Amino acid sequence: MPVTLRVFGAAYLSEMKPLLDDFSMRNPNINVQYRWMSSEELDSHIRSGAEPQPDITISSVMHLQLRLVNDGYASEPVQFLDQGTSEHSPFPVWSHWRNALFGFSFEPAVVVFNKAFVQDKEVPTNRTELLGFIRQHSEELMGRIGLFDIRKVGIGYLLWSFERQQARNYGQFLELFNYHYARTFDSTRSMLRALSEGQIAMSYQVVGSYANSWQKLHDDIVVVPMEDYTPVILRTAFINRTTQNTEQAKQFISYLLSSPGQWVMAEQTNMPPIRLDVTGEKSAQYMRQEFADQLKPLPLDVRLLVFADKSKKEIVITEWESALKNYD
Repeated sequence: MPVTLRVFGAAYLSEMKPLLDDFSMRNPNINVQYRWMSSEELDSHIRSGAEPQPDITISSVMHLQLRLVNDGYASEPVQFLDQGTSEHSPFPVWSHWRNALFGFSFEPAVVVFNKAFVQDKEVPTNRTELLGFIRQHSEELMGRIGLFDIRKVGIGYLLWSFERQQARNYGQFLELFNYHYARTFDSTRSMLRALSEGQIAMSYQVVGSYANSWQKLHDDIVVVPMEDYTPVILRTAFINRTTQNTEQAKQFISYLLSSPGQWVMAEQTNMPPIRLDVTGEKSAQYMRQEFADQLKPLPLDVRLLVFADKSKKEIVITEWESALKNYD
């Protein structure tokens, strides 16, 4: 009888399906049940002990993942054979934490435009240019800038908090977003759909893998990484403490980190693989070599706990709400 392995993820099934299919083909004795949840729902579900609990948890919302592991919701640390020694590991040292939380993709956040809107315009490539672009096309952008609702969307909150630390022109963006009646969205899909339909003209800080997948299907958006700095998040996985299928869970994460699994990511998904020995334009290794000065990966370490702190979150959200008084 096949063992059922429950994988709960804040990653769209469309992105994960090639990996799930290949793993199932290689492991016919394991029946993978994949369930999508928003990052906030996933965090709450695990903490409440609601049934069923997952065997493996996957999310790009790094601060929530790290806090779950830090709070004891992960299994005992696991040293996967494929990690190799520290000197010769195919993984960057910053891609895993305490041998309990494992980054398996390297995903830039981008600005996305409606293609028809920018057809006869010079597309901005850094934040200074973007501020000028918004001011220059102010009338056309009224009510047509899309943002994540950081009160509801975990990745939106994480990226906004990181932006708050990094950007010197952070306050100017808040002012312009407020002035232009920026619209808020509670999912990536709803924001990209609004872009495709021309309801909005631009979106700020969208996970690049989702934007690139959407672009392949619809070809009515333009995806632009900002050259002054591009935030990068790691999509991470951990084995849940409550699992009764430890060995099968280890097999699944071993597969995500393996060369075959990472090559499936490189060739069949838009999630850039994190292994240093997987190359190609969509790989972390290529991006880090070509755009080293541009990429700003969020740290997979205890510094993320600052973003998870309740009082800190209240400060960020209160500031955001106060500045964006005209959000819908």
